[in-house]
Amino acid sequence: MEPKTITLPKTSSYVFEYSLLATSFLIPFLISGPQLLTGTVVNSLLFLFILQLRSRKVVPMIMLPSIGALLNGILFGKFTIFLLYFLPFIWVSNYVLIYSFKGLLKKYPLILSMAVSSFLKFVFLLSVAFIFSSMKLVPVIFMQLMGLFQLYTALLGGILALGIYAIIKKKP
Repeated sequence: MEPKTITLPKTSSYVFEYSLLATSFLIPFLISGPQLLTGTVVNSLLFLFILQLRSRKVVPMIMLPSIGALLNGILFGKFTIFLLYFLPFIWVSNYVLIYSFKGLLKKYPLILSMAVSSFLKFVFLLSVAFIFSSMKLVPVIFMQLMGLFQLYTALLGGILALGIYAIIKKKP
């Protein structure tokens, strides 16, 4: 049940890819709002990256949003320093989101694939937050920030991406 990939001319494809990469890095600087908003937009870009491009160049897409958040320091305020502990795990969770979504699309409907991949990301980050919190490496608030917030932002980002994808798909 994989969605139809829209074929863009090579130049348009590169422009779109690099625009998504730049936007993913700049989101924490451009949206100084709550994590729910920022995370939703970032997750929508992750889903769009796979829906639109199916690129094998996902490493920058996986890493740039959290690097932008760390450099900006707005998402977690005084807790931003603790984001350093989570960076590699956020990258892995984004990898889990992207590749589970891509794999699930081959067998399951789009919305189910998005929901399951969002849940897998949530479970992974919540597990890491639980371990870090139990070891007293991070404050307990990270159970919330890396828990249900991650599920909400991934699901909302997936829904936003599906809406944007439907609009892009309709254009000639």
